[in-house]
Amino acid sequence: MQVDQTGETILFAWGDGFVEAHIQISYDGNDASEFAWIVPVLAVPEVEVGSFRFMQNALDASVPVYGTSTGGGASCDESGGFSTVGFVQDPDGGGGSVPEIIAQDTAGAFDYVILQGGTAESVGAWLADNGYSPDDEAPEILQSYIDEGHVFVAFKLRTGVGVEDIHPIVLRYAGDEPCIPIRLTRIAAKDDMDIRALFLGDARVLPLNYRHVRLNRVRLDWQSNGANYAELVAMAVDEPEADGRAFVTEYAGTSTIIDTTTLETSGYDPGAFVLAPATQVVDQLVAQGLGFCQENSCTWSHELVPSLLHEFVPVPDGVDEAEFYACLECYADTIDPEAWDGSAFAAAFAERIVAPMDHARELLASWPYLTRLYTRISPHEMIIDPTFAEQTDLPDEPSRFGAEREFGCCGTTVRLPGGRTVAIENDGSWPSWPEQMPWAERVEQTQPSGPPATLVDRSAEIDELLAAHNETIECGGSGSESGVGEGPATTAGGADTASDGGDDGAVPGSSEETGSSADAETTNGCGCAAPRRRGELAGLVLLLALGLRRRR
Repeated sequence: MQVDQTGETILFAWGDGFVEAHIQISYDGNDASEFAWIVPVLAVPEVEVGSFRFMQNALDASVPVYGTSTGGGASCDESGGFSTVGFVQDPDGGGGSVPEIIAQDTAGAFDYVILQGGTAESVGAWLADNGYSPDDEAPEILQSYIDEGHVFVAFKLRTGVGVEDIHPIVLRYAGDEPCIPIRLTRIAAKDDMDIRALFLGDARVLPLNYRHVRLNRVRLDWQSNGANYAELVAMAVDEPEADGRAFVTEYAGTSTIIDTTTLETSGYDPGAFVLAPATQVVDQLVAQGLGFCQENSCTWSHELVPSLLHEFVPVPDGVDEAEFYACLECYADTIDPEAWDGSAFAAAFAERIVAPMDHARELLASWPYLTRLYTRISPHEMIIDPTFAEQTDLPDEPSRFGAEREFGCCGTTVRLPGGRTVAIENDGSWPSWPEQMPWAERVEQTQPSGPPATLVDRSAEIDELLAAHNETIECGGSGSESGVGEGPATTAGGADTASDGGDDGAVPGSSEETGSSADAETTNGCGCAAPRRRGELAGLVLLLALGLRRRR
């Protein structure tokens, strides 16, 4: 099994009696021979090469963004690598003492085998004997999946393939309920491991047997554009009733936000490589828009081009890779003739580059809705495999949130989506909240139909603590106005181009001063008013008059 597991990213699409999972693999190790990946699946799947570009486009389009804009003056009154992933349906029994080999084949950079039946010991022995590096801690967990009727899909890197050539894998099988089997994941997982699950379908998706959490965005450091977001999620899913097994929704809405222009393949022609000599393969790649070469180097516009070249036109010993591919004609005598096979290259080109991108476009044309869920979970919490289902008639959830920073006579405040106003500390920093301030605003449980049931709602508590904080900041804003919690972004953005808080040098009136506002006049600077007594102004006028008289 893999070690040092740091995260999982999975994109599901399902409907019409099938489930399809696109699994993005990232591996912390450097030795390709130690890479092994075991996937429990209840039905025998089809295995295909996935598109890294497709998954990255989906992640980029739905990533949460928190930013601030600067408003006008305000009055004083005033949201890795992983070793296992799998899918659960109703179990239908186990198997015999020796695992049966259902299928054995290759998919891109991977060799894979599908095993059914046997025992944990016999499955582990087969994997070890065939170079799949099973983990010594796996038998008990493997046995639980065997007892539930799962088959195992085991992957390893093909001979001569490096860890830099790892690409996503697609598993497609008969079923109607996706699940992430994190029980096996916990063997190599780290604390607070990231899990991101994206879903293409007809409606919004929520976890069935895990809780759903709504974040207390007062806890988010809006001054730094949400730099503590990961901590906020980790703490929120550990709140009571969530108990470490919960997800937050990062986006729910149209799938048209995913860029499809980079998935276009109309300019690709695998057949052009069939009769081409090895010395012309780079020229063909450049002609099809997959690369750009200068005198001593080439850059590639698709992430799998280098792995294809490494396999079919390997770099000779002692030759610089960049210079070699930039001028294959210059090294014609050193190219390995046994490695080059134009027909095999064309087939691999179609399998690894063209087909995954075509399929990604088909999925986006078929499924109009995208949901993105996120959690952070530690090994001791990985005792239940989360399952998911579509829930109709639920509202969309934006991924971009904007708060408005206001400089006014009451100092600096930040108005959050939903109406809450936070007074910034006098040093310009985001407040350091007391332990009593909740991390989660609401904890919910998905119902068979209709909206989720609210198990915990701490909105009133958040408002009370926020109001108490604001009162400690001189001339602070009020705690809550119309609405609490989530709300549409007032501004979408990442970079903050405004001041980083504070009062921009203006000093509010001292609490020791007396007299009403009628006894003071104000001078405005950077949206803030600093009171000045009439006596002080009169003295200033007198000094100016004396200065003018002396000049005469």
